[in-house]
Amino acid sequence: MEAAASTPPAPAKKQRDFLLHLEAYLAKRDGVDKLLKISRYATKILLAAPSVREAAELGPRLKAFESSVGVSRKAFRLGKFVQDLNALRTSAVGSRSAADRLLAVVAYGGEGFTTLWSSSLQKISAWAELVGYVGSIALKIEDLKKIRLQLTSIVAANRKSAGFNEGGNEELRRLREKLLLKQLSIVQDLADALMAIGDVRDGKGVLSGPLLMASAGLLSALISTHKNWSSC
Repeated sequence: MEAAASTPPAPAKKQRDFLLHLEAYLAKRDGVDKLLKISRYATKILLAAPSVREAAELGPRLKAFESSVGVSRKAFRLGKFVQDLNALRTSAVGSRSAADRLLAVVAYGGEGFTTLWSSSLQKISAWAELVGYVGSIALKIEDLKKIRLQLTSIVAANRKSAGFNEGGNEELRRLREKLLLKQLSIVQDLADALMAIGDVRDGKGVLSGPLLMASAGLLSALISTHKNWSSC
């Protein structure tokens, strides 16, 4: 009796040319927006140091640069609103439960509100943004449970097969990448929620220090850049 054929190894990923990948990334709205976001919060971290902030020439220049980048990013907010609107529409017609649909409205609706009204209703906008991140985190935690359940089911079903190789299984590799990206997305939402708390409290309190806010913003930007780079 012949032994069962072993699982063929997954094909190796072809390495893309870095400059071509970078060109494709920066051609997208999110690519430019995240590059600006990294620049802005890296500058804020520098300005959190008194020696830099109070420097005669460097301090004012960094403040002017940070302010101009913040204004530039507002031009990308309309695209973010359309993205949230499409995400909300997709969630509404999907197979989610009524509770999940409500969370989707809270998540994408809250972010959409802050996109449209952040310049005129800052306090309400900050609260809407915070509520939106809470809803987004709740949705993603549910998604994490589903992905982990899928992983467990696939591993349990295939371990009995002769020659099963977890490392060479393409479906397992794809689900694990999806799990990692979802976990990073939750960390990003937590960082963004922390910044929203700072806005709600008008920069006052232990969780609203300039260095902490800038670090949270930079972490959020780096995670978002990684996700967009991987999918580009």
